Amino acid sequence: MAFTPGSKRGQMADINMTPMIDVMLVLLIIFMVAAPMLTTGVDVNLPESRTGKSLESEALVVTLVRDGRIEFEKGFVREEQLKRQLKQKASEGRKRPVLVRADHAIPYGRVITVVDAIREAGFTQVGFVTQGIPGEPATSK
Repeated sequence: MAFTPGSKRGQMADINMTPMIDVMLVLLIIFMVAAPMLTTGVDVNLPESRTGKSLESEALVVTLVRDGRIEFEKGFVREEQLKRQLKQKASEGRKRPVLVRADHAIPYGRVITVVDAIREAGFTQVGFVTQGIPGEPATSK
């Protein structure tokens, strides 16, 4: 409750909402501008697939960027480092699937080299991330 200066009534019964609305609108604008900046990652042009499934799991993700670099755990690594880090993840106990995100322009041989490194580290469940074709529903067999 607020007091009105010079009033004989004492307390004022209504709340001034204008400052609170102003603050909320400013915060809304700040979050709308900042939200796209919070999504970080490497831009990869994924191949399209009609039969792909969306995997909502705690899978490990290995990304092959267009220039041939490997990204794992939010950092770029060499193939030897990838094997070492994956072996460490495999020794932690539970086996998680590994998803490979490879740019459409990456040579097939490079992708197989990375998949071999993943399998040598002890992972048997290896999947490939694809992009759905716009306008077509995903089908699974």
